[in-house]
Formats: sequence, C-alpha cells, structure tokens
Amino acid sequence: MRTLLGSCTKHDATGFEKTPLYNSLLKNLITQRTEKTVLYTGDIDAVIKTNNQDNIGKHYNRVLEMSIDEKYDCVILMHDDVSVEDKFLFDKIAEGFQEHDVVGLAGARNIELKEPTLWHIMSEQSTWSGAVAHPVSNDQVFMTNFGPTPARCLVLDGLFLAIKVSSLTDKVRFDENIPAVAHAYDIDFSLTCNDNNLKLTTWPIWVVHRSPGLEKPDDQFSNAQKYFLDKWKR
Repeated sequence: MRTLLGSCTKHDATGFEKTPLYNSLLKNLITQRTEKTVLYTGDIDAVIKTNNQDNIGKHYNRVLEMSIDEKYDCVILMHDDVSVEDKFLFDKIAEGFQEHDVVGLAGARNIELKEPTLWHIMSEQSTWSGAVAHPVSNDQVFMTNFGPTPARCLVLDGLFLAIKVSSLTDKVRFDENIPAVAHAYDIDFSLTCNDNNLKLTTWPIWVVHRSPGLEKPDDQFSNAQKYFLDKWKR
C-alpha cells in the first residue's frame, strides 16, 4: 500500500527531528529540506510543513492533491506529537479500508451541534469509540479507552486520520477558511466526508499522544467554534 503522510509542525526542520512523529516513523528515511517543507522518502513518503502558523487544512489539502496526482493508495494525516507504536500499522489500515474510507483512532457515532465544539463534548459517552495512550511519566503511559473499536463513526479525532485515496472526490477537502491553526478542522472534515458518502471508522492502532490536548480555550478556538456552528447549523 503506497502511503503519503502529511503533518504540520510549529518547529523548524531541526526541531521537528525531536518530535514523536519523526522518531517513530520517519528518522530512517531519506530527507530533503526546503525552506518551509521537509520531504521524507522510503517505505512511507512524507511531506511536513515546518514553522506552521496557518490553518493546517491548507497543507492537508495539498497532501491530498499530491496523493491523487501521484497515485498513492493511502494518505495519513497526523499530529507531530503522536508516536506510532504499532508494527502492524499498515496492515491494520488496509484492513480498515476493506469496508471504510477513513480510519481514525477515536471518535463518536453521533454528535449534537453545541458549544464547546469538541467531539467528546458534543456526543454521549455511549457513542464513543477507540483508544489512545497518553504519557503519565517518562516511562509510563495510560490508555484512554473511549469505547469499543472498530466502530462506524460520524466524527473522528484529527490526531490521526488515514484516508483511502480512491475514495476522494473533488468535494472531500478540508475547509481552509476555518479561522484557526488546528481547531474544528477534524469534525468539519468528518461531516464533509459523511455528506459525500464516505464511511468513517475507528481502528485499534497503538499510538501514544504526547500532548494534554486543549487545556484552555483561546480566541482561535472561539473563532473556529463560531465559524463551525454557523456553517453546520442548517
């Protein structure tokens, strides 16, 4: 399965090489650096936008276009603070693609459009699915178990999204107008996929997300939230 990975990082190219994503998947690949992008080629090809301060949907759409033009089978879009610990990663994605178009790690089967616009707040816990590990200390992790997985979902968390390239249409893209770097883009993309008949699912893929997530809503979150609700409350 020919795979293209896309990610954005606030770091420069040297700083990115200290991230969990680099050290878990990319460090043994051939590296080519440009001013704002780092390219990795090998068993998996990757396009990383460095020093990013823009809506990540813009870079993700670029990666989707590349995947179509260069005839990849799979696109993986993930955060740079995610460490992939699963040696069966590609086998599991391929298995998920047998009946689904987008494979994630955590999500919900239903949501209610309301504030705050976080998938696990907009949904009942009984509809949650998936599991993601988080660090407790330097040498311990805790598994956050959302619910049974695999499970067909309406929305998926954007920390990790694997997309079957053959399922993409011109209408399935990230919204580049969301007024934030990385808020609401994942639930917006999930709903767009559903509107275009793509099937979303969680899958039991082992990763460690080395981030506490959103700790305190800021102006970017509030602006993205308003934009998202105005768009989808129709």
